[in-house]
Amino acid sequence: MAVPRTIFRAYDIRGVFGSELTLETAERVGATFAAYLASNGASGRICIGRDARTSSPDLETAVIAGLRSGGCGVESVGMVPIPVANWWTWRGDFAGGVYITASHNPAEYNGIRFRHPDGTGFTEGNAAIRDLFFAGESPAAAADGDLTHIPEAEVLELFAAFTAKRIGSLAGMRIALDPGNGVGGVILESLFQRFGAATVIINGEPDGSFPNRPSEPSPKNISALMELVADGDFDCGIAFDGDCDRCVFVDDRGRPVQTEKIGILLARELLKLRQGPVLANVPCSMVLEDEIPKLGAELIWIRVGDVFVCEELKKHNAVLALEISAHLFAPDLTEFLFDDPLIISLKVLELLRASGRKLSELADEIPSLPYEELKFACPDEIKFDLNAALQANFTQRGYRVETIDGVKVWLDDGWVLLRPSNTQPVMRMFVEARTPERLAEIRTEFTAEYEKTLASLSG
Repeated sequence: MAVPRTIFRAYDIRGVFGSELTLETAERVGATFAAYLASNGASGRICIGRDARTSSPDLETAVIAGLRSGGCGVESVGMVPIPVANWWTWRGDFAGGVYITASHNPAEYNGIRFRHPDGTGFTEGNAAIRDLFFAGESPAAAADGDLTHIPEAEVLELFAAFTAKRIGSLAGMRIALDPGNGVGGVILESLFQRFGAATVIINGEPDGSFPNRPSEPSPKNISALMELVADGDFDCGIAFDGDCDRCVFVDDRGRPVQTEKIGILLARELLKLRQGPVLANVPCSMVLEDEIPKLGAELIWIRVGDVFVCEELKKHNAVLALEISAHLFAPDLTEFLFDDPLIISLKVLELLRASGRKLSELADEIPSLPYEELKFACPDEIKFDLNAALQANFTQRGYRVETIDGVKVWLDDGWVLLRPSNTQPVMRMFVEARTPERLAEIRTEFTAEYEKTLASLSG
């Protein structure tokens, strides 16, 4: 069966397990990654970890076989959160890393993500690996690489000890946690309790079928956590996604808190330690344009994708970066460039405790603007052509257009962004305005523009 090229995406390899992404393909991917590293003079040991999806152990085994056939030694850290696997790669002597996950995708999906020795993800390298994969069989090495397994408990304990050097006391705080049956369940309670917080956890047992809620921790999916916090005596709740690289806060009243507001609260403290720009991807709220300059920092818009954010952090020496999807990066705090919701969420709680105030009060002091995200099904084969057509159309008509990621059109009292998903056959539309009425006008106008352009390409 032919391997679909569409599983090779901007951030990773991702597809439906068993049909789009098979064990045979995964083994070939491992061998191809080994060949890619060798061709770049970077062969050596590889760190590999996995999330809690039911297909992840078999995929990990297949990728390991491919890596070893290409001559790479492999060190497996087992089922740990992706920030922990990234950290293990960063702290060790590795030529690179691999993590088995499909992040927020439904349970039938899985994927393979590549890591640099510093724990950050691949960008252009993904395309080079794809081309090498489809060019033919990767040559076998003279001898297979070796394989070692590090006990998960050891990895998690060392990560917790590293975290303890960066976080103060959370004594007296009561936190509700929801890892969504993802891999976060292996560490969250013990980590938060280490700093003195009392915890209550729901959906805590890792289960890759995601029986209780989808992996994505969007407000519509975390109603159980919101109800728990609203009905209980909690300082806040925190929801995580399946591979535990995103965190969504729920305030003491049971309301989800925008990532932008969490970012502003963090920026206030981080900018006291060092001045530097703040990065945000283009779907984020324009409230950042209102608030970040007040702190004396420059706001720089960047494209979506944690792998791209890491490159921009290096380029701008930024203090903080955030994504609309609840990825947070704070290199001065963590010492590394990749996102880590474990250390960062603990820091937010430390700041909240030190303030002596409620999260709801702090969040409500930051303005909220009418905002909406829509999804349109769009085949992978045409979504990037559609993006180009929209860009040409809006530019020709004289709009102020931002094209670093999709097409963002700045309008009177608002904006709209249309961008192809890098992980799904979807076009997303983000709309924000100063008033609900203006938001409805923008949504109606640009939905019609999208449908008209799609029809012109499909017909």
